[in-house]
Amino acid sequence: YEDRMSQRDYIDQDIESLNGLIDEILTYAKLEEGSPKMDWEDVDLQELVSQIARETNALGKPVTVKVGNVQKGVFAQADRRYLHRVLQNLAGNATRYAKSEVCLSAGIYEGCAYIAVEDDGHGIPEKDREKVFQPFTRLDDSRTRASGGYGLGLSIVARIAFWFGGNIKV
Repeated sequence: YEDRMSQRDYIDQDIESLNGLIDEILTYAKLEEGSPKMDWEDVDLQELVSQIARETNALGKPVTVKVGNVQKGVFAQADRRYLHRVLQNLAGNATRYAKSEVCLSAGIYEGCAYIAVEDDGHGIPEKDREKVFQPFTRLDDSRTRASGGYGLGLSIVARIAFWFGGNIKV
């Protein structure tokens, strides 16, 4: 009986993992096929960055997500749901590879709103920095599989940035 219950739990985990993959593929396909419907609004970057830090810390990972330098009163014209997804994905990736800390910042630079996600991990080699935004790209298969990645998150982030009229870089 215990073995069957254990196998059932493994099957449930696999189903949950497949559902996550399907969701990522559908999201990417939707963003790739044409202009998604955007609900443009002024998004308070200080509020969003603080929300993402709270949500990410609530996951209980051994990495601390802190809010760094965020200029007060800075708003970005964006679809809040998609911008939340961008920052959530970047913060989640950073917690996978950070040693102990992730720092989220936001503000205005040269007339454009920006969000920065930094961590104290080993970093991405310069030769691979553009590659990470391509679909299904995983720089280290064994480590990424263990952390549950599909290689779609950063390509989704890049497509959202494109539809926002912005860019993303490492």
